[in-house]
Amino acid sequence: MSATVQLTAQDCAAIFDPADGGRLRSFRVGDHELLVARGKDAFHFGSFVVAPWVGRLRNACLNYRGAQYQFTANNGPHALHGMVTERPWQVTGDGELSIELGDPWPWPCRVVQRTELSAGRATFRIELHARVDMPAAMGWHPWFVRRLAGTLISAELQLDAVPKRMWANDATGLPSGELTAPLPRPWDYCFRDLLADPVVRWPGELELTLRSDCEDWVVYDMEEAGVCVEPWTAPPNSLNLPNPWIVTPDAPLVASMTWAWR
Repeated sequence: MSATVQLTAQDCAAIFDPADGGRLRSFRVGDHELLVARGKDAFHFGSFVVAPWVGRLRNACLNYRGAQYQFTANNGPHALHGMVTERPWQVTGDGELSIELGDPWPWPCRVVQRTELSAGRATFRIELHARVDMPAAMGWHPWFVRRLAGTLISAELQLDAVPKRMWANDATGLPSGELTAPLPRPWDYCFRDLLADPVVRWPGELELTLRSDCEDWVVYDMEEAGVCVEPWTAPPNSLNLPNPWIVTPDAPLVASMTWAWR
């Protein structure tokens, strides 16, 4: 097994695997493991950074300033979750991992993730530094366990999330660019703005509140293994939608997320 990076605080411990996409492989609060330990592929366990795009990139193709760039399809005809989850990261500081991106990504850039733990709180930060102007989006993809192991009542996860608007999907399941009223659960949608911070609750055991400066949140609750609550800087396929976010050498793309528990 590759060398992992462990961070600890008074009541929590985090284990990152730099070789496995910089993944947060384990996150424990007290005796409770909060993350799915393994999955059917690289996108189905732990908590991982997605960049330089989020979700599905339509037909694995990026159209930007009159040029077309083709990438490897890994989700039907689409390219899923960017290019940093299945590549090794480097340990570049205390609680810091980073990865350099180049070919086949057309624009050289660097993605950095930093994590700080304290009593009752974990703070996560991502930065994307570009060497030339480029479109980008990024975020996190945590898989929270539905049931906490070792609890007498086998507490099952409850999610409190009240979205304000939803990115409507077209016939292919990708955002059309239109914002609409949220549909009822189950969810596999990207929402723009939540009316309150989402709360993941295991009744009688633990309550975890997520906060982020990201406007967009994906909630995926259609699998038995776990529930995903994902803050993203943009919706899926955003790089092909009008007015994608442009990162410049003077203005990196930055996002933050905190988990607070009681």
